[in-house]
Amino acid sequence: MESNDSIQRNTRWVQTFDRILEMLNLDAERPVSVLEIEDGREVIVVQPNAFTISRIYATGRPDGMRPHGVDSYYDYFFAKLQAYEEEHGTREGFQLEAEEWQTLFEESFHRYTRYLLFAGIKRWKDVQRDTAANIAVTNLARQCAASDIAWQSYQYKGYMLMMHSIANAELSLQEDDAAAALQHIDTGIRQIGEFCGECLREEHGEAENITRERYLSNLIEFRSDLEALDTEDTEAESDEEDILAELERLLNEDDA
Repeated sequence: MESNDSIQRNTRWVQTFDRILEMLNLDAERPVSVLEIEDGREVIVVQPNAFTISRIYATGRPDGMRPHGVDSYYDYFFAKLQAYEEEHGTREGFQLEAEEWQTLFEESFHRYTRYLLFAGIKRWKDVQRDTAANIAVTNLARQCAASDIAWQSYQYKGYMLMMHSIANAELSLQEDDAAAALQHIDTGIRQIGEFCGECLREEHGEAENITRERYLSNLIEFRSDLEALDTEDTEAESDEEDILAELERLLNEDDA
């Protein structure tokens, strides 16, 4: 049985936590809150249901930790890679221990969780950044790690490419540049096609099938939606031109 001191401490913690939840005022209609803290970082607080709450740092590691005094293991190990390249003129021969690769992959998974959240609240710049980081990690593993280690991450590259392409396209659409959005999707389709080719050549048929049927198909569908949107805009512009032409004709008739 816990002592009175422990019970009192627990009570204070629960009461404090309850007050925090009340101040955040999260519910089914507003499950996400973005808070800025003193060091300038943003923290995303998410309450997906009445009994679960999480906080995710918007930059660096999603858990807010700073390994080795830097923002993430990604930053730490890629700084080591940069130093190696500066010394040797190539990244060939660069190595990490199996445990270090696992650390990078685990961090990438947490980054994946974060960019899913960001996609849900349409913070596409953050999705673009996190997907680019995960692609860099998996490409580095492909180049420098043993094949069985690299495949633990590399098998998901098709999904990373899909999300990165969508983020790029959405950012272009925010700038009303549908043509650039189409280019980003076409680039993603080509890159995913190349990845499917790699999978087939290396007899990873299941990964190829999943990538082609899900992620490649999603981008092709996204492209079709963009083309339809562009057609609607063209038709709207044509209708507007017709209206203006008719107005001009009527005005000219009045003048006559």
